[in-house]
Amino acid sequence: MSPQTQEHSRFHWLIWFLIFFSGWSCQNLNSLLSRDPKSEIPASVLFLKSPRKLNATFFRDGSSHYRCIQWEPGKSTGFAEKIEFSFLAYDSSFISKINSEFGNELIDSYKLIWNRKVGKFQKDKSDKKIVFVYKESFFKETKGNTLESLLENQIAYKENKSSIDEFEIFELSGDTGVLLEEGNRSEFGGDNRWSHNLGSNQFFTSSSTFTKLNNQTVVTEHTSTHYDYHQLSYEWNETEPDKLYFKPIFKENNLQLYFVPPYTNGLTTKTKEPFGYKRMGDFLLKEEIK
Repeated sequence: MSPQTQEHSRFHWLIWFLIFFSGWSCQNLNSLLSRDPKSEIPASVLFLKSPRKLNATFFRDGSSHYRCIQWEPGKSTGFAEKIEFSFLAYDSSFISKINSEFGNELIDSYKLIWNRKVGKFQKDKSDKKIVFVYKESFFKETKGNTLESLLENQIAYKENKSSIDEFEIFELSGDTGVLLEEGNRSEFGGDNRWSHNLGSNQFFTSSSTFTKLNNQTVVTEHTSTHYDYHQLSYEWNETEPDKLYFKPIFKENNLQLYFVPPYTNGLTTKTKEPFGYKRMGDFLLKEEIK
């Protein structure tokens, strides 16, 4: 990395640090996290374009890791919510092998690993870049032998809350959001940041730079090209105020599973789920009639 680029990265980090950490108080956070359910402005959603597929040796097709980011519409700063979840549908032959060797009913057919992060966002003056800072995380893990029992458990189980200090910087263009930087901060581990540079052709390959800072001083910096760059590209959609927004997740025989982003769909009075769909928490189930 050139001295000029390195100096720019340090300056960018310092500006971000001052904006989002120095002014954060418990009172501001409590005010921020009170959601306004009455906005009629179309809400924005960033949804990962290429969900990470899981190992086909153990999981069926459709088992993937998903990411979705939502934020307050019509504002330059406000509430933000990110949901990361892994949907796991175990391969039937894998379950049979495990159960035959270790006893019956050790593995349920489906698992949902859920992590919801909340905080705030800040747009730049041109609305082309947006910074998300997450301060709280809510985690739970549920299992079920049917899709319906999985979703019933997902509704019933409570989330475990923890404090975090994470950020992401996106660049918005057209119908795409690209993750430029991401990082975290801890009292003992200092500040860690990954900056992504997408190459434009064969001569300028994509690369990512990891930077570790303590007291705003660079301790370690390393650049690598070994990163799954498909994970940086998100669909950027604006939802319709009177229509439920959902994304397809999994299909099995005559059953289809859809994800319903909770914050986005809670902002306005939405129509009910379409005919033939069953709403279960933050998901929809549809059974095809043959």
